Amino acid sequence: MFKNIIQISLIVFILNLTACKKQTATEETLPEVTTAIEWEAVSIQKLPFSFNFKYDSILDYYYTLDYFSKRKLIDTSSKLNHYFSDSTSFLPKEDLFITESKNYPYLGKGYFHKRLPDINKHKVMVFIYQNTQEEETLPYFELQTFNNENHVIDKIIIAGGINDDCSWDRKFSIDKNYIITITDKEACYDIEDEKEIGKRTLKTQYQIKEDGSIIVFEEEVVL
Repeated sequence: MFKNIIQISLIVFILNLTACKKQTATEETLPEVTTAIEWEAVSIQKLPFSFNFKYDSILDYYYTLDYFSKRKLIDTSSKLNHYFSDSTSFLPKEDLFITESKNYPYLGKGYFHKRLPDINKHKVMVFIYQNTQEEETLPYFELQTFNNENHVIDKIIIAGGINDDCSWDRKFSIDKNYIITITDKEACYDIEDEKEIGKRTLKTQYQIKEDGSIIVFEEEVVL
């Protein structure tokens, strides 16, 4: 399912790179929302905001959509779910294990999780979804920005994971300046030698600009 670990480069600084591979989000029209959203009634999550999966819970397959639903962290009947845009890709340069999945990129429903503060009148929302066709895959958190016409401006997967022979874990934090710090951890387990191989940590910082676009401006690979 996964490719071999490739050689890792040192710190790379990249300016004004869009956050998602082959995004055409600015041209995308969302499904029609039959009932108007009263945005004043939608609570806003203050920044900073962060999330990470607890390692022991990952091994126990603790995190599911049902887990988030029972704790009222998502509502499967929310009108805001209609705003979700699927088929989001990772950056090609990230070269993550999960991109080799036969069910990547994800196609399906997403569920509203949090509304973050607007940026220059552009709305920012976080959705949660899970690829139930692959039991080892954890739920994903995805941040998406929208203009006043309900068009997606940009989007980025900010958390996710997979618990398999080759594992992947992504966590995030967002500060008050809308700098998104994402940390990816990957490793494979060699069954024959009974040891972990190909372990790496990739730390990337993105920023949401005033036009709603998301750019990468710093990346660091740590062995």
